[in-house]
Amino acid sequence: MDRRRFIKICSATALIAGIQGNRSDLAGAADLKEFNRVKLVDGKGQPIKASQLSKEAYIFNYPYMGTPAFLINLDAKPAEGVKLTANSGEYSWEGGVGPNGTVVALTAICSHQLSYPTKDHTPISYYASEKSEIAGKSGVLVCCEHDRVYDPTQGGKMIATNKKATQPLTSIRLEYDPATDELYATGVYGTMRFDDFFKAYKRELIEEYGPGVAKQETTDSSTTVLLSEYSPQKDQC
Repeated sequence: MDRRRFIKICSATALIAGIQGNRSDLAGAADLKEFNRVKLVDGKGQPIKASQLSKEAYIFNYPYMGTPAFLINLDAKPAEGVKLTANSGEYSWEGGVGPNGTVVALTAICSHQLSYPTKDHTPISYYASEKSEIAGKSGVLVCCEHDRVYDPTQGGKMIATNKKATQPLTSIRLEYDPATDELYATGVYGTMRFDDFFKAYKRELIEEYGPGVAKQETTDSSTTVLLSEYSPQKDQC
């Protein structure tokens, strides 16, 4: 990890600790919160086709211009109605969509200390086929900053490691149009720490998007690209 990235993480961690010490409810409502209905498109503005998705993770921004999310085409259809628990209460994960029910979306912001992918580096990644060393398997989302492992087949639930339990990743609700094979993001449910994220990375988000832009809701469409293209340097753990 380069020194600049290390300093950013330490600063964000210190700020988050202060936030945690002054707030009793970090997650916000666990129930579905509707946002704009946003079409997922490629770099040329053409609709993403669910049946043509790679097994590698994609990145798109939702529900805000500065909040990245993973789009993942799982190997098999996950179970529906998985019961999960956030700081604000229990909720039920809706499962996958698409022609085979395998397409899911989860925030790319780690619910432990809010680490996230940038355009030059990502500490949190999806291990599609390669095995994660700390997880001991593939098919998982892993944040290498503090070794947190999340299962995308269970709504982003943190799975067993030697670390203290962390809330599930925020779930992005997807809508699939079978007539066009297109995908839309329509809302968010589960762990919601977007305000904490904006506070922790205020300077970085202003540098990338401009003042106030990162907090604006995504509208109309969201460019969806492979994680390896968006963030070429990936931590391995």
